[in-house]
Amino acid sequence: MTHFLAMVLFSFFVSIAFATLSSDHGTTEERIKYGLRVFAYFVGVGLLIAWVLYLLPF
Repeated sequence: MTHFLAMVLFSFFVSIAFATLSSDHGTTEERIKYGLRVFAYFVGVGLLIAWVLYLLPF
């Protein structure tokens, strides 16, 4: 399993948990949108951090 796949799987399962347990979003449609947004944030921030670390001279 690659690091990217592990990050995507982690993001998927955590976003499902966050959307399910969210008390701010009442309807199913709002929870699905929230879960997709959280998933996109997790993957996007993970890729951004990866590129920043890639460019650092270690």
